[in-house]
Amino acid sequence: MELQFTSGQVCKIFNITKQTLLFYDKIGILKPQYVDQNNGYRYYFLNQFELLYLILSLKEIGMSLKEIKNHLTQRSLEKNILLFENQISKIQNKIANLETINKRLQKSLNRIKQVDNIKNSDEFIIKYVPEKYLYSIPVQRVNGLQDFNLTLSKIKEHIGNCLDTCFWDVGCIEKYDSFEKNRNTEMFVVVDSIFKDQYLKIKPAGHYLCTYHYGSYNTLDTTYKNLFNYMNLNGFNISEDIYEIYIVDILNTDNESNFITEISIKI
Repeated sequence: MELQFTSGQVCKIFNITKQTLLFYDKIGILKPQYVDQNNGYRYYFLNQFELLYLILSLKEIGMSLKEIKNHLTQRSLEKNILLFENQISKIQNKIANLETINKRLQKSLNRIKQVDNIKNSDEFIIKYVPEKYLYSIPVQRVNGLQDFNLTLSKIKEHIGNCLDTCFWDVGCIEKYDSFEKNRNTEMFVVVDSIFKDQYLKIKPAGHYLCTYHYGSYNTLDTTYKNLFNYMNLNGFNISEDIYEIYIVDILNTDNESNFITEISIKI
């Protein structure tokens, strides 16, 4: 005798509600094998489980019940192949998008976890930095939170389809020889792969002298002056490019006094 299950048992197995089963019956995509006329119990057979699993899986990946019903009422081997290939492609795209989001969130989490170590570090440190790829566009110098938001919006417009490659380490490239001038600079996001684009730059690997600025972007100049004084006193050559990375920014806090910006220069 075929194994049979009440609607309540089916609901427990598939973690769905009785209302869901009733609705599937109503729209004609999954009907009980039979209904006991004496007590009204609705029974499903084991061989219907695969169909229910398919319905729930297709619904989970975004197909509407109308689309599912159309497929079930006209299904064939050929149509199944087309449907499954199409849905597998969509699933793979979703997985890739989720992996990208996971990388971004993990990167943000790692930055936040750096904060205590940064606050307990020396004022100036030397560390090795591996090669990085930067998507960098020329912008006006960031002077405060409003400028930062406007500039970030601009770089998002530029980067377009390359957004999925971003880890969202955001920063600026300053030029030492024009630092005292009211000049333009470059803003970048770190990307994880090379692609052909006029705005793609490489931050060379090597040892960098780093310091940290605490607070508003409006007061960055003071930290820069301290950095240059330290380099001059200790005989470091000041290279052309100076890199800012926003460790704690508007994404982490709405209080500018809690912002932390890493400033690094290759030595």
